Amino acid sequence: MKFKLFIRQSLALFLAILFSFSSMVNARPLIKKPFDDDKQTKIKLPPVNWIRSRTIDVKHILIDLKFDWEKEQAYGTSTITVAPFNDTNKIYLDAAYMTISAVTLANGAALKYDYKGKDSDNNLEITLDRVYKNGEDVTVKVTYRTNYVNTADADTAIGSFGRGLRFIKPTADNPNKPYQIWSQGETEFNRYWFPSYDSPNDFRTTELKATVDKKYTVVSNGKLIDKKDNGDGSVTFDWKMDIPYSNYLSSIVVAEYAEVKSGEYAGIPIIAYGYKNETKEVYETTKSVPDMVKFFSEKTGVKYAYPKYSQAMVEEFGGGMENISATTQIEEMIVNEKEMVDGDSNSLQAHELAHQWFGDYVTCRDWGQIWLNESFATYFDALYNEHSKGHEDFLYNNIRSNQNTYYGDWAQGIRRPIVTKYYANKDAMFDNYAYPRGADVLHMLRKHLGEENWWKAINHYLTSNAHKPVSTENLRIAIEEATGESMDWFFDQWLYKMGHPVFEVSKNYSNGKLTLTVKQTQKIDPNNEFPQAEFFQGKMDIEVDGKIEQIWIKPQTENVYSFDVAAEPKLVNFDFESTWLKEVKFNKSVDELIYQMTNDKDVLARRSAGAELAATYKKAETSATDKDKIMSTLRNVAANDKFWRVRRGILSEIGIIFTPQGQNQANVAVKFDDATAAAFLKATKDESSQARADAIAFLGNTRDVKYENVYLEGLNDKSNRVNGESALALAKTKSPKAFDALVKMVNTDSWHQNSRIQGLQGLAELGDKRALDLGLKYANDKNQPAQVRTNALGIIGSIGKGDPRAYPLIFENFKKALDANNFNSIFTLTRAFISLADPRGQEAFDLLKNKFKDNPNIIGFVNQLEGQFKEAIKK
Repeated sequence: MKFKLFIRQSLALFLAILFSFSSMVNARPLIKKPFDDDKQTKIKLPPVNWIRSRTIDVKHILIDLKFDWEKEQAYGTSTITVAPFNDTNKIYLDAAYMTISAVTLANGAALKYDYKGKDSDNNLEITLDRVYKNGEDVTVKVTYRTNYVNTADADTAIGSFGRGLRFIKPTADNPNKPYQIWSQGETEFNRYWFPSYDSPNDFRTTELKATVDKKYTVVSNGKLIDKKDNGDGSVTFDWKMDIPYSNYLSSIVVAEYAEVKSGEYAGIPIIAYGYKNETKEVYETTKSVPDMVKFFSEKTGVKYAYPKYSQAMVEEFGGGMENISATTQIEEMIVNEKEMVDGDSNSLQAHELAHQWFGDYVTCRDWGQIWLNESFATYFDALYNEHSKGHEDFLYNNIRSNQNTYYGDWAQGIRRPIVTKYYANKDAMFDNYAYPRGADVLHMLRKHLGEENWWKAINHYLTSNAHKPVSTENLRIAIEEATGESMDWFFDQWLYKMGHPVFEVSKNYSNGKLTLTVKQTQKIDPNNEFPQAEFFQGKMDIEVDGKIEQIWIKPQTENVYSFDVAAEPKLVNFDFESTWLKEVKFNKSVDELIYQMTNDKDVLARRSAGAELAATYKKAETSATDKDKIMSTLRNVAANDKFWRVRRGILSEIGIIFTPQGQNQANVAVKFDDATAAAFLKATKDESSQARADAIAFLGNTRDVKYENVYLEGLNDKSNRVNGESALALAKTKSPKAFDALVKMVNTDSWHQNSRIQGLQGLAELGDKRALDLGLKYANDKNQPAQVRTNALGIIGSIGKGDPRAYPLIFENFKKALDANNFNSIFTLTRAFISLADPRGQEAFDLLKNKFKDNPNIIGFVNQLEGQFKEAIKK
């Protein structure tokens, strides 16, 4: 599962937007770091979670369902074949919030049962007709109806994925919403739509029959063995999966689809189910999947194992879910030509596809081992990125990004081992330790083993555990058996314990010798009860003037290394390509950093040198001469580095240097010197659309009308992102040309109405009273996409102060957004309350504080915005 729109990332986006608008870049952290003082709250271990014991071995499940759209229920039967582990006349199944009407044997003989309802393990007790021996098969048939209604704000840590079946239907607010049904099984939510043993440590085969109106397509696991026209306007789909797999990976999707053939691999069809009016875009978005299947099959040495691979696009889903052979994907994954200029959806698709090996072919035995699913899928998504877009993109966009995500959690005090049986609830394990940190541990493992041994170990891990539940020890043993290397120490420090090394590095050159002194200064956190690594060990690459030397870091306070060199090195790069998770203090002069940024073949070292130089520039004690050298170099690299992500990153460093910091600075015009302004102007022509968009955004912060033609040109760029940033930048100039240009965007139909949305956002920034009627028009037009209506409300908030129609309309929509956890809308409408400065808006802040009372990050930002609101109503 990948959380493209997972609630955690939606929260992160919400906080990021709040952060930018309230200009709190240098504000004090809301969660105090450990070691701040001796009064740090002690972090106790969460409850222990042991692997669930099984009393039965489930062999096969046949699910046969119809659907009640009005009541949002499924009804039918599940026929389950099991074998007890001990002689018994009773079996127990998991069945959540169902109405059970009958339980029989396969021959129809009625059986007694006791159903406790709600959601708990073993809550359906079935008394059999006799005692069945250990290993003897028995088949029972349960007739039932589901009762749980899965909504957008379903109470689960998996957020917008929900539990069990989700019915999507048109509503009064969204009459164009399509009819769909989709399921979500992970973690243990398939019990909400069919009785089962619903824990990951049991594998079984399945068959699913579903009867629906003939306009619908049913997508499920395995192979479609029959599609029967029933002669009454309905059709029955029959899907069968003969390869055993874990219960949570069973799935169903019902929708009106066009079947789009993305291609095939070795005779295996690769299919995308998308909307009938988007077939071109569906194909263009998914056409790389056959290459992904080929890549994963050939690199692992394990051919894709299932009779087909499909992706079905659905509404209101949290991202992607790797149901076996039948991934469910968020509909927004499909992009058109303009959006594809800015980036594709390959990461999400590769992640879910990788799960077909890591998560489906082998599956974590319990949720404390979830990294075996999610870290592997995250890393193999990165490996495909390396294959398709190159090594530098892999390092920058995957390794660096993963590391920074983990460092952010660590700084906030979110700390645990990757593998643990101590967790508050199973869904809480789907965090940044299960995804990016674990992926970076796999990267360190790959670098330690070397390419040949890495792939040999991966193949042995998969083949020796095929179609079985696994634990981390299965991986460690497979590595040892395949390569001969004992990896106990590696698994102990990086997986079973928490933490990372903090290095202090110093260098000295004398008489042809370079000496590096490397100290480990990390400390055990006495306030955290999770196991912690005191010292770290392993291989590390050191770059000295372009030559790579390998050292072994010993698990001790200090290590000293000597290198023979012909002259004093200009470049010493500690941990070439930043393989290790670590913090480093390695003091370098301005000249050394400039040389590193302009000469290092290591893209991450160039980028980190740029960040250090930008930080040095901002220090009061930095001399004017050094500042001039730094800024000149930053501008040069932003224009000329060979890799667009570095150019873009350094451009951002320059922009931040010139951006006023602190509260109440959001609307202060940025002032660039001529050379810097010229650098941003040049960047508006960069070959990378993302760099172009960033350059326009920073120029836009000058609010200078002299750049209006740049922005007007940007409105016609082939990039959707550039169009949006140009609209906002143009609005900030208050140019007389802005209103008409933005209204033209609003009146232009486009893919998912992106142009309309961007035009509305620009008009909200412009603040021209003439846009009020346009805002009211689109805010009340229920045939428009939700994002159009939300951004129309943003206009009303921006310029509707004093208009009696404004507040009631915004507050009504705010409550709907809050109920649906729609964070983009929540943010837009919260800002609207500040602009309106209507005292009644206090109710919105009270609702926010109640909704997020257990999230200190969000509460902190809400308090900041509430302060702005109170200041606004005083004026």
